Amino acid sequence: MENAVSLTKYLHQVKPREESYVNHVDRIQDLFLNEAKFGPVNFPNQAKAKQRTVYPPYTGESQSTSSPDGNYTKGDLGNPYNFPEGFPVLQNTFLYTKDGEKIEGSEIKKGTPVHFVDPADLHKNGSWMAQVSLKGWDKKPDGYIAISHVEKPPGQGQKRVAKGTEAQEACFVYVKKLCADRGLKVAPLPLGIAPSSSTKPDLIMEIDGKPVQFEIKGTDKRDKEITFFDITARRKQNRKSQAGKEELDAVAELFIIQGGPTNLKNALTDPRGKWYKLRKKKGNEGGAFHAIMEYSKSLNSTIGYAGDEKVVKSGKLPSVLKTTNETLMKQIHAKILEHFIKGGDDYFAVHNRSSDTFEIYNVNKKNDILKKKTLPQFTVFKLATYGGPSAAGTRVGFKIKFPVKDK
Repeated sequence: MENAVSLTKYLHQVKPREESYVNHVDRIQDLFLNEAKFGPVNFPNQAKAKQRTVYPPYTGESQSTSSPDGNYTKGDLGNPYNFPEGFPVLQNTFLYTKDGEKIEGSEIKKGTPVHFVDPADLHKNGSWMAQVSLKGWDKKPDGYIAISHVEKPPGQGQKRVAKGTEAQEACFVYVKKLCADRGLKVAPLPLGIAPSSSTKPDLIMEIDGKPVQFEIKGTDKRDKEITFFDITARRKQNRKSQAGKEELDAVAELFIIQGGPTNLKNALTDPRGKWYKLRKKKGNEGGAFHAIMEYSKSLNSTIGYAGDEKVVKSGKLPSVLKTTNETLMKQIHAKILEHFIKGGDDYFAVHNRSSDTFEIYNVNKKNDILKKKTLPQFTVFKLATYGGPSAAGTRVGFKIKFPVKDK
């Protein structure tokens, strides 16, 4: 158990920052309870001030702009209804009359879709009740159902839960729903969530009694590079940065041998040259990454570490540390998986902020309880500066493009 939840040793080789306290437990409880089920705010004839997405069809004109987020649609040919497939019930339940009397023989099994119909009026009989049809949204109603027994559509619920909250919290809700669909038991609250700017694991959940760890990255443009993590590079190492240096050197070696330009390879593989000797040097101001930096600086004085003369504040890396070479990227891909495993991660999650959707990929084959695809092979990989300097060092981002495979 202790090994399974081991914290990341060098996921981010950065100076610890001050962390503001956020009560993620309370926030997730509120998010999950509010987003898993329907409420009066999801019906057009109810809450007028704080209305959320409206799901039932509505053909009248007076409520045609009732949903402030634009997800409401009228049921007509020019503006087709968004949810013709209906909504599954969360548990075995029954239909009732408007007066609250149970309709004999009306039991509905868990998972059966029901369809809200027009007019989408609510009535309070112990709990909020709405008219539904078992045949379709444009059919005659069969009776009333407790709206708390009906599940919201995953896509829409997921979108709202991700707005205005931490990606870790939204990911927790998304994975919890995913587990429910697959019959996996999930602890009601996460084992751990990283505060903003923390170096702790982003999210740890308990699934079927075992800890499962997630690394989560957000992006506004999914077709652009995603920074998986960053490592601080400097001329002189400290105890914390040594592990990161070793990782940078390992990737730099691959560039030298497999995918770098010919002049780089020739300069750093000639045993008689100074760049080769610098590459093979141990300790401070030595190693493959430092050799590439110094060789590139000899060609362009603007390249260097944070604090170097004639170099921008954050530092500047050479363009040779970018590749689309498939052979090289396959080897780097293997290094990235090793990195995640060493850090205790089981899954890599991408939060697309523009669509508020998630992709979940496995990075540890020994713990794939969600049965997800392995992190796809990369289409572009590069090392580049990431943000400002950290503890007088240059933050080197591992920036990657890869195709969407989790659909």
